[in-house]
Amino acid sequence: MSNEETEGISKRLEEIERAIGELRTGDISIVKTMATGLCEAHCNIFTLFQKGEDKELWVKRLAEAKQTIQGSETIEDVIKTRDQFVKELTDYVKEGKIDSATEATEQVDVAAKAVEKVDDALDAMAIANAFMKKDNPVALPLKAVRRDDVWLVDVDVGEVRMEIVRVKIDANTGEILGHETVEKK
Repeated sequence: MSNEETEGISKRLEEIERAIGELRTGDISIVKTMATGLCEAHCNIFTLFQKGEDKELWVKRLAEAKQTIQGSETIEDVIKTRDQFVKELTDYVKEGKIDSATEATEQVDVAAKAVEKVDDALDAMAIANAFMKKDNPVALPLKAVRRDDVWLVDVDVGEVRMEIVRVKIDANTGEILGHETVEKK
């Protein structure tokens, strides 16, 4: 093998190693973005009705997890950090240190019963959210549209994939008229 052939092979190997390095960097960036988003989603769902110390604690712990994720050098470390954050938050909720979805729903139910007429989208979303959280603690209201005397509120009830349930609410009384699944992704 000549010196030129050896140099050519060495240059190709360097190019391949650089390309592999770029791919790894891109992969870990995507995983970091996804892990950060998942931690934020879990935190937002579980602290939706929280105030004071509980909320402050988990906002701080979320910031710490995000910082650890961004500083991670391997995909495995990113996933471990995400899993640890979700497990700790879930354990915290199970221990009853954060109001359960049922208690939060009951608070919103009381407010909803006090409403005779539902004039704005936020009130409609609160009523639909309370209704859906009775059976699904991860329910998240997305939008509300009024059509004549009925509010149509789309609520995501999917734990992993998006699953939209449309809740119909009487705009004059605040009563639930029905609900149906309209989209699964």
